[in-house]
Amino acid sequence: MRETERSRLGAPAKLVTAVVLSGGLALASYHAGVIQTLARRRVTVDWLAGASSGAVTAAIVAGGDRDSAVDRLAEFWGISRDFQQVPEDPWAHLRGWFDVARSHVLGNGRHFIPRLPTMTGFKSLYDLAEMRRRLSSLIDFDRLNSGSMRITVAATDLASADPVLFDTTTGLIGIDHIMASCGFLPEFAPVEIGGRALVDGGLSLNAPFEPILDADHPLDLYVVDLFARDGAIPKSLERAAERKTDLMFGNQTFLRLKPQLALRGLRRGEEAEEDRVSYLSYRAGATEPGSEKSFNFSPDELARRWRAGSLDMQAALDSQGFGLRIIRRGPD
Repeated sequence: MRETERSRLGAPAKLVTAVVLSGGLALASYHAGVIQTLARRRVTVDWLAGASSGAVTAAIVAGGDRDSAVDRLAEFWGISRDFQQVPEDPWAHLRGWFDVARSHVLGNGRHFIPRLPTMTGFKSLYDLAEMRRRLSSLIDFDRLNSGSMRITVAATDLASADPVLFDTTTGLIGIDHIMASCGFLPEFAPVEIGGRALVDGGLSLNAPFEPILDADHPLDLYVVDLFARDGAIPKSLERAAERKTDLMFGNQTFLRLKPQLALRGLRRGEEAEEDRVSYLSYRAGATEPGSEKSFNFSPDELARRWRAGSLDMQAALDSQGFGLRIIRRGPD
């Protein structure tokens, strides 16, 4: 933690550096670029919060040595961390659609496979058993729960629709909590915890920043969204469907963030002026397969997102001033 110059009690107040990671399935390789830049700049993150694939990233980072976090993210995604820029490919857009079709029909061997029909009724379209196994090997949950970095994971109660937050300051987080946060219906199954059927955190809080904004500390907060709320007016059916998806998730995040910041300002008064809040969002390029981009696991697209996240976080760290800063670097 770093220190600010002012404190109500006379002693320097602790500046909490927090990163909130939204969900978005394969789009979350963008998170890895964000984490890579933070590591390169030697930024110590005190608090990670996430939903769905954002919870996965947070758990991988917190569940091991900080110096190896980027390597573990590269292993999770199955790509090299040493790429600089993906070569131009005139067929990238078409290849993306083929990868989406393959993912929907055959699954993705590193993450999920189609679930065979059973006589016991519908559970989900895909089985996440392989991702559960791989995460269990990549994440040291003793370390994750050690308190060296605070972790908050969001899920959604399937019956009540209420958001459910798990936090390492109030209880232990295990693999079931991470998998529950990934239960995006109907693709992935609910997970029962404490007698409740829990599903994807993105269905209630796709970027769970509320507990961070409730904290009584100056903040250096980075809200990392995988869906851009603002964008060009679409000129095709494909881009219209993509824009709708971005609005559904990106707008949810941003329209929650602004009033929450206002409430924090009322509660903390002048001290809220010490906060730096950066809002980053993945801005898909022309190579992405429209509204189905989150199911595109092609290595080149994973690498493009990774690089975009790295460059966007560089822009966020280099930006000046306090309050809410919206980072709009745009696609390469």
